[in-house]
Amino acid sequence: MMKHLTVFRFIYLLCLVFVLLHFILGLFGLAFTPVLWNFWFFGLCLTLFIHPWTIFYKSRIFQWHHLIFQALSGFVALIIWFMIFLFFSTVPDSSMPINLDYYVIREKNEIRIIRGFLLHEIHEYHDLVNPLIMKSKVKYVEKN
Repeated sequence: MMKHLTVFRFIYLLCLVFVLLHFILGLFGLAFTPVLWNFWFFGLCLTLFIHPWTIFYKSRIFQWHHLIFQALSGFVALIIWFMIFLFFSTVPDSSMPINLDYYVIREKNEIRIIRGFLLHEIHEYHDLVNPLIMKSKVKYVEKN
């Protein structure tokens, strides 16, 4: 069975296992921190971008203009990834803590996730169980 698993299928399975673990943790009131979600989201987007190109290159003869199209589509894919990342950063009460701004406050053993825009920021505070897992219920919220 392992010989049929390509690198991309293995990465897809790892991403699926991560999401399933996150939702199982959610049943117990826990969640992964933004550190893991950001890494997961970047890895998934990178895999979803590279996989079609590897299929394309395996089925085509190499030509130089394909590299130009790949570079242009890479830039467009990066912009799309960044816009989706910003969208998930502004969604309040999301079950996925993908976020640009977050701070770990070690003295109080909590994590602060900043959502929203410049004028309407919302600071969510969660209890930190360990460096990679936090309580999914918001401890308290500060609105600016």
